[in-house]
Amino acid sequence: MAPGLIRLLAVVTVIAALVFNFFLCFVNTRVMHITDGYVMLSEMMIVGTVFIVASTRRAPLYLLLGLFVSYMLLIFALRGGQLNLKSVRDILIPIAFYFAGARLRDPRLGDRLVLASGLIVIAAGLFEYLAVDTYISYFNVIGYYLARGTVTADQLFGATQGLFISGTRPEPRTILPFLGQHRVSSVFLEPVSMGNFAVIVYAWTLYRGRAFKGFWLGLIIAFAVIVLADARFGLYSCVLITVLYPFYNLVPRLAWTVLPFLLLAILATYGIMTGTGGGANDLAGRFMVTAHILTQLPAAVVLGTEQTTQFTADSGLAYSLTAFGIFGFVVLWAILVHAPSAEARAWRFHCMVMVYLLLLMLISDSFYSIKTAALLWFLLGTSNAYRTPAADKPSAGVTQARQSVLAR
Repeated sequence: MAPGLIRLLAVVTVIAALVFNFFLCFVNTRVMHITDGYVMLSEMMIVGTVFIVASTRRAPLYLLLGLFVSYMLLIFALRGGQLNLKSVRDILIPIAFYFAGARLRDPRLGDRLVLASGLIVIAAGLFEYLAVDTYISYFNVIGYYLARGTVTADQLFGATQGLFISGTRPEPRTILPFLGQHRVSSVFLEPVSMGNFAVIVYAWTLYRGRAFKGFWLGLIIAFAVIVLADARFGLYSCVLITVLYPFYNLVPRLAWTVLPFLLLAILATYGIMTGTGGGANDLAGRFMVTAHILTQLPAAVVLGTEQTTQFTADSGLAYSLTAFGIFGFVVLWAILVHAPSAEARAWRFHCMVMVYLLLLMLISDSFYSIKTAALLWFLLGTSNAYRTPAADKPSAGVTQARQSVLAR
């Protein structure tokens, strides 16, 4: 397939993953009734198309797919033939977009995707914030989620029109309280993904640095999204990513490999010792929720041999255990940590992605959502595969001269 067409398909799929729910919400509001089948079909089309971009003659993609699908078939067999296709989809998305980015390995394309996605999110977000009634008349978010069956009328106390449930805070805003209680959701339709998106944009901008011609615009987009959504998680994550930036190259991969399981042990122990049933809607309270959910999971569920109907969406750690079992979770995380990088510099972005995932695992399973996962994994594949051309690298003589000047 022609390189230009491959590049176009990559751009289309990343942007489509960002906005297709927004488009379907409009269709449901103004054109026709949308069911969850339309959503699944849309995701299948996007993932199928990006696999075309990712496919090459190299073996790693097919080996990883074969191992993962084989493992999931084993898990389904152990569960008595009970299928959970969502868990399969949750990993096909990272695999497809990661290898698509790795095939193109063009950070400038990553820059343009980040800026284009950010401007789309900001434009739709401002429309929602500045003309909320008009926005709802075109994008009835509650009606869309009711049509999909994601929520029920009982959960919404009979409401059939409006913003997402968490689109308005019951308490004052954390960030710029004078903006009111409206938490903007933009094309994501719910504010949690807004905060996640902001962290991805910020991490990429920080990684690219002066090589990113839109560096300052990237920072402005990231913080504008955080403000619009009153995204506390996004703000705290950006701060932590920045504070840890000088230390990424000092932390060995082994430490990253064991970190989520250390967190699992600490939270489970805390939940058992305190008997916590959850907490307030803040960062500490969400940790308590995760601790409580972990203590309620039966051993067979953790081992992957049984399914559960327990609600785990408020804990990415708990959801990952129920979806893949502890052994699958260990292997998937280890594959991420030990994914090779063409250059040492890419390890910094890799670490920022892992920090983002670890933080989000404590409070939500939203990092699996294609709305933000597509861009994240495409960028990670790009950074890990990119190798700076020799012509752009400083010569040995120049490097030695710089070191000599710095030593004086």
